[in-house]
Amino acid sequence: MARPEHEPMDYLSKRGRLLFYRIIRHIKESDLVRDIDTLELSMLANSFDLYEKMAEECNEKGYVRPVSGKNGTFDQAVPQYTIMQQQYANIMKHSPKFGLTPGDREKIFSGMKAKKKKDALADLD
Repeated sequence: MARPEHEPMDYLSKRGRLLFYRIIRHIKESDLVRDIDTLELSMLANSFDLYEKMAEECNEKGYVRPVSGKNGTFDQAVPQYTIMQQQYANIMKHSPKFGLTPGDREKIFSGMKAKKKKDALADLD
């Protein structure tokens, strides 16, 4: 059975699915999204979801924990903080492809305008 167009991957949590649909709604308005983008958009939504979960936990419990060693006690970043940083890097890597910031949208649309102008001139030959 085929999946409907622009449906998130099954592994997304309820929050991840909500984020996926928000991203889809945003980029559908610009006619930039295709069905194949569902794979990468699901990964992006999952990164947003994981980032939020880890950020909530870090905000509630703190970003560091005391660790005892040979030379005394020191603070060490919790694993949740590391996961949060990794997901932020994923978000920053994949978001520009879908124009999720004003600067990214400007780059996409100015590139589309330039292409249309170039194509119009090519038809004159």
